[in-house]
Amino acid sequence: MEEKKLEECALYFRNRKAYIRMFMEMKKKYIKYGKLSGKIFLDHLSEAECMALGKVFGRSLLPGDFEFSIAQLQAALDETKYYGVEVAALVEKYFNEKILSNSQRREEKTELNKRFWEEVLHEAESRFEKDAGGTLWLNEVREQRKYGYQLIMREREKSRDDIKKVIMEVCSALTYLSQGEENGKEYVRLAVLGAEITKNPHSFDRQNAAGRLLIGALSFTYKTEEPKAQEDVLALYYAAGIMPDDISSYTTCYGIHFYEGDSEHEAYRSFIKKGEKYVLTLSNLSRLTRADSSRKKVFIIENQMVFSQVCEEMGGEEYPVVCTSGQLRTASLFLIDLLLKSKCKLYYCGDIDPEGIEIADRVIERDSGQIFPWRMTVEDYYRSISNEILKEKRLKRLDKITNVQLRELAQLLKAEKRAGYQEHLIDLMVEDIKAEK
Repeated sequence: MEEKKLEECALYFRNRKAYIRMFMEMKKKYIKYGKLSGKIFLDHLSEAECMALGKVFGRSLLPGDFEFSIAQLQAALDETKYYGVEVAALVEKYFNEKILSNSQRREEKTELNKRFWEEVLHEAESRFEKDAGGTLWLNEVREQRKYGYQLIMREREKSRDDIKKVIMEVCSALTYLSQGEENGKEYVRLAVLGAEITKNPHSFDRQNAAGRLLIGALSFTYKTEEPKAQEDVLALYYAAGIMPDDISSYTTCYGIHFYEGDSEHEAYRSFIKKGEKYVLTLSNLSRLTRADSSRKKVFIIENQMVFSQVCEEMGGEEYPVVCTSGQLRTASLFLIDLLLKSKCKLYYCGDIDPEGIEIADRVIERDSGQIFPWRMTVEDYYRSISNEILKEKRLKRLDKITNVQLRELAQLLKAEKRAGYQEHLIDLMVEDIKAEK
């Protein structure tokens, strides 16, 4: 009987639009404090609202502001046939929902999150073992709230089951990649990885949740920040043994020999004979087994224009030179690794500015015993110094330099606050390369 009375009372108010604002304000207070008490303020009452509220409180109201207490509303209800209907219960019945306070919502969300992660980790441990890459990644995601945490939480709001399925697919991909690493497998294309794990070659594309989570998982695996730039994503894929989009990443060479199996690649050999530069995409490089220099020395230049000028000065003769075109592309990293395997010594020259020194440091870090700074000394800095004043924000990039020679150069750059550029060193670079003939 009491439930029926409550339903009738809620229906009475719900069928009269003039009461909407009163109930909306009571709901706000309910959510904010977790209980209904105190006063409710309604500004600029309309005539319809004055008439409706006047009936409830038993007095005439004029358009304007009106304030009432929850206790007054309860007393007014108790004077009607709806005696015994509590205001709090009426508000919930009016909206047909259980109204939770903000703190209750937070507690409920916390509990749901806890159960969700317990389920996910239990499934991951059951399927991939406790120390598997996927399980370790998920523990880090939960504890540190990074490497894909926000994406998982957003997708969980849409469908718990769907995001759990995606998470397990990413864990499977990590297992697949780690097994390939152990067995010395060739690089796997991103589409092939998707088809192998999910039967959908596009599942790990970057626009999909699985693709973005894979990047987060690989960032955890290789202890790096989640990449935003396309080339940084490609570099991460490369480190993990994934071959993604393989034509937008390229490097430019002059005088470098390439091999397929034991045989030299005729196309690149022809370029060398003609004394011409040639471009290799990541796709080209992935088909090659070896890169080499006849002198076991290779000169790497960051700047495209400087590279072109240097190559012109070679007079068509065979001098091994590579251009990375600024920030390291995955194709350049691939080539550097091939040359290192052939026991070539690599000499890297970049602009003497924060970005150039940072790139040089990254290159040398790949193998400090075979890669060396070239034309990046204190003397070279003063030969190439410009009038460009460096801002402190750019100079801050030099704080993380690890190579001893480059660190000395970084300190000088901080003191002088001016950049040095390769264009001023072209003649000396040409002399160095030709002296190695």
